[in-house]
Amino acid sequence: MQGSSNLGLILSLLWCVLLVHGMPSFPRSVLDADDAMTYLQRFNHMGTPNMQTGQMMTEDDMVAAISSFQSMANITVTGKLNNETMDMMNMPRCGMPDNMGFSNAARRKRYAAMARWDVTDITWRINSYSTDLPEADINRIMADSLKLWSDVSGLTFTESTAADADFIIDFNTGAHGDGNPFDGPGSVLAHAYFPTTNPIGGDAHFDDDEGFTQNTDAGIDLFQVAAHEFGHSLGLGHSDDPNALMYAFYRGYIPNFVLPEDDINGIQYLYGENTGAADPTMRPFTVDPNSPCPGQLDTIARTGDGRTFAFIGNLVYQILNDGVATGYPQLISQVFADLPNDIDASFYWPGNGRTYFFKGAQYYRYSDTTPDAGYPLDISLWGLPADIDAAFVWSGNGRLYFVKGDQYYRYNTYTGRIDNGYPRPLSVWGLPVDSIDAAMQFSNSRTYFFAGDNYYRYNDASFEVDASYPRLTAYWWFGCGENNLEDEDDGTGGSLASCLPNTLALVMSLVIFAFFQHF
Repeated sequence: MQGSSNLGLILSLLWCVLLVHGMPSFPRSVLDADDAMTYLQRFNHMGTPNMQTGQMMTEDDMVAAISSFQSMANITVTGKLNNETMDMMNMPRCGMPDNMGFSNAARRKRYAAMARWDVTDITWRINSYSTDLPEADINRIMADSLKLWSDVSGLTFTESTAADADFIIDFNTGAHGDGNPFDGPGSVLAHAYFPTTNPIGGDAHFDDDEGFTQNTDAGIDLFQVAAHEFGHSLGLGHSDDPNALMYAFYRGYIPNFVLPEDDINGIQYLYGENTGAADPTMRPFTVDPNSPCPGQLDTIARTGDGRTFAFIGNLVYQILNDGVATGYPQLISQVFADLPNDIDASFYWPGNGRTYFFKGAQYYRYSDTTPDAGYPLDISLWGLPADIDAAFVWSGNGRLYFVKGDQYYRYNTYTGRIDNGYPRPLSVWGLPVDSIDAAMQFSNSRTYFFAGDNYYRYNDASFEVDASYPRLTAYWWFGCGENNLEDEDDGTGGSLASCLPNTLALVMSLVIFAFFQHF
């Protein structure tokens, strides 16, 4: 658990951003030390006075409780009830207590695995609806929220009309029969129950006083709240990672939301990986037999709006799950104003939602496809040589890496410089090539390396190239016509048809790393 001043600043900045973008404001419920003590008791950071034994809460108990909350919230741990702590206590949040016996929980990194179902096909039923949204929309939102978890795990979900479905979903106000009354607008948004043999196990309750919405900054986004609560229904406790869906606090509507790595690790610890779904970007699709077959990539990049672009010479292709978007390729200048041709490298940094491009001795920064003012700047600001080959954020540690020739550099976003001991030999990664042309990291815990006409899918957990790679970039990413590839070999000695994938489902990443400094 980290409690640095940097993280406190990050959370404060994120909170300000959410307010600016329309996150609803609520009356502050924690105004003084008495309110704070009630809050800490409610969310299990401290006990209550024992009237029978006369055991009272001491100042040391209060310091320990505040420190516990600060550590869980991942803000500066001072043991003092300062403004930063009060602000966090007044954020809308989940009603599940924070400390649920983490010392006894199976815990990897930051997630908390508390319990699990004995079955993997979970049934669910909506028992009562919100007055804020049409019933059909609520049905779809609940199904989509559950799919977020099944896409990356060994779980499946089936809607049921049975009274004894595993998850019973209700919208309530105030006291609603479970001993955990809601408190009106703000503060607690919803709560859910861990898997148990009791009838209430897995059930999720939503406070209908909140004003639930969909696909907008206004109100409370039901999809993200439901997805969080279903994490509890499946056995996950609160995470102390501010990037995680299972972080206790509501962070506002996030467009194109995808499941962060910490949550993926937690659900896979409980239920294993999804081994039956094909990775959408890696599956065969209906192709135009006359479509062009691009050569090797210059770079491949994501943008903050969730799109993926591949760059070759003076052309750019928008890559969809089923091939190249209609109307592409286009000239780079038509899509990315002021960006030069023949790009060397690029990467997307979730911490600020910007995409960085490198060409020669300069680099450019873009907000989606719009150039940021003040660029290009000199690549020497990064401590890097000119003409780098590739750049990527590695899911193994969230760090930023650059490749040039047969060497790679690790960049420290906190110090604003290359880490000591770099560059190192690229051979450390175990790639069967001496150099790479481009790289990209997805949140399915895989990094994709492109070299020549082929690409390699890298298992970031086991630190090795996945089996059956390399594969042809032209076919699997661009939908190059099969007629043009009949005699092609997939690079492994077998026919292309033998390379049908059986991989994890793709979940496009929007992981918020530490605030991007020095740029």
